[in-house]
Amino acid sequence: MTKRKFLLQGIALTAFSLFFRITNIGYRAYLSGKIGAEGMGLYQLIFSVFLLAITLSTSGISLAVTRMVTAAIAANRRCTVRSVVTQCFLFCLTVSCTIAVLLLCFSDFAAAHILGNAGAAPSLRILALGLPFMSQCTCMKGYFLAVDESLSASWSDAVEQVLTTFSAVVLFWYFAPQSIEAACFAAMIASTFGEAVSFLAGFLIYRRSLKRNTPKEKEQATGVLHGMFHIAVPCTLSSAARSLLSTAENLLIPRELGRYGLSRAASMSAYGLLQGMAMPMLYFPSSFLTSFASLLIPKTAREFELSHRRAVRHITQRAVHAALQFGIFCSGIFFVFGSDWGEAFYKSREAGAYLKILAPLVPLLYLDVVVDSLLKGLDEQLNSMKYNFSDSFLRVLLILLFMRFAGMRAYIAILFFSSIFNAMLSVRRLLKVADVHIGLLKSAVMPAFFALLAANATQFLLKSISLSGIPLVLLQTAVCAGLYAALLFPFLKLCTYHTDKKQTVKT
Repeated sequence: MTKRKFLLQGIALTAFSLFFRITNIGYRAYLSGKIGAEGMGLYQLIFSVFLLAITLSTSGISLAVTRMVTAAIAANRRCTVRSVVTQCFLFCLTVSCTIAVLLLCFSDFAAAHILGNAGAAPSLRILALGLPFMSQCTCMKGYFLAVDESLSASWSDAVEQVLTTFSAVVLFWYFAPQSIEAACFAAMIASTFGEAVSFLAGFLIYRRSLKRNTPKEKEQATGVLHGMFHIAVPCTLSSAARSLLSTAENLLIPRELGRYGLSRAASMSAYGLLQGMAMPMLYFPSSFLTSFASLLIPKTAREFELSHRRAVRHITQRAVHAALQFGIFCSGIFFVFGSDWGEAFYKSREAGAYLKILAPLVPLLYLDVVVDSLLKGLDEQLNSMKYNFSDSFLRVLLILLFMRFAGMRAYIAILFFSSIFNAMLSVRRLLKVADVHIGLLKSAVMPAFFALLAANATQFLLKSISLSGIPLVLLQTAVCAGLYAALLFPFLKLCTYHTDKKQTVKT
């Protein structure tokens, strides 16, 4: 993939990612207006249980398909690509249908004994029907990423997002559900419908792509199951363990808040504010990173397969620098303007307060997105999964030990500890494997100073502006971005100049 094509695809994927994040936040804002913070808490809990089923059905599949198709293309064996993807399709379909049947059979038990709300069972059953569609879409995404057609997957995702949102609005308008359980059921129907249509749209695009990227002559691929077990199964098992712990974490938070002294309604509201509103907002700007991060997997995998160590080192260094500098900028935005963001999107100052508190975590969360993709491209997915599992296990243990004594303050402290712990392990492994050195002054210290300076200067410049809501946060972000860029880019050029000068002297 050339630099120009990589950049253009990244920009296009970023546009799609922004669209997905904006519509998702708008959708959540719509839901929160209909069902309140307590309803959002139940909605998030249902999805936390469903996430385990998704993990078992899809985790590692996209990466396995990408790696095997990339290897086939690099070895000039395009005639085997159809066979590789077809075998992956069958593998995924078998696994996802099995998980879907299990979820259908145990939905009543899960709702009553895990969620503590028997009325959530229909929501779990309707979500189970979407698992086979979701797993097939995951296979196609892996293929599209390997053949440099990531935009094709984005089109089908866009269809899913639009139809899910539109269907939910229609269902709420037509049926006007009166309970939070009925409202969650309507939202899950919309989600499953979106998944089914997304699969149909993606499959049509996939068939056309095969004609362009593979010859008419077909050849049976060998070692596909071995590849699946080498790449996908370890990822699936590790992700399933982590997902199980994540589900346990989400279920424990309201329970431990109850032990702290809050009522069930207050516990669900606090949980909904943090996990259902603040955290999605915190991850919203990462749309600019996730798109490029997904493209890094086949790019680094290709260079790694060809033993181009210098290219791997260059890609890793640039990606880590960019992730840190962008994450620090977003951290400054949330720290200074968090209250305005909460008010603009959710009409909630409490959600904005969480944004301000959690703002220092943003650089680590965004860095993790990029580091995870780089490790997968370097065949380090198993180590990445081990670090994530350790992080989740520690978080569950700490929740059990401390939340009953300090409530949400304890959980926020736990989030800080686990994010730092995960970042230390993942980044240390990446720097060792890629043989890269990262200068903290250039990547973190000075960008943090510039971000706080730009954000506070923006606050001072716009204090007399009579705007509110989304127009205000957009203006704040634009002005702050301009000031941050004006401070950071000359500093980076100066650093590059001194580095080049030192290399010239050594030469």
